Amino acid sequence: MPRLVDLRAGPVGEKLELAPGDIVLLPAAGARVTSGSAVEVLDVYQNATPLPNGRVLAPEGPPDVVLLSSLTPGNSTVLLMTGDPFHGATPQNLSVMVRGEIHEY
Repeated sequence: MPRLVDLRAGPVGEKLELAPGDIVLLPAAGARVTSGSAVEVLDVYQNATPLPNGRVLAPEGPPDVVLLSSLTPGNSTVLLMTGDPFHGATPQNLSVMVRGEIHEY
C-alpha cells in the first residue's frame, strides 16, 4: 500500500528511500527534479489550518509545502528551495531512491 510520508517537521536529510506510489510532504518553498525520472514534483502549496466553522485559515507569505510523488523504481535528485524565497532561499539536494515493484490498486 502506498504511504504518505510527512517530513514537514524536518529536518530533511540528504537521502530518502521510497516505494512506488508513495507521496511525500516536504518543508520547502519550491522544488524541481534535476535528474532521474523516479519521482515528480506534483505542486507547491501553502500550509493551512481548518477552523471549527469550516473555513480554512492560511497565513500570508510564500509557499511552504512541496508535494512529491514516487513513480517508478530508480533514482532521482530533487533540488529543494528552503527558507524564504524572497530573502535568501537556500538550495538543498535530496537524493531519492525508489525501490520495489509497482502495484495496481
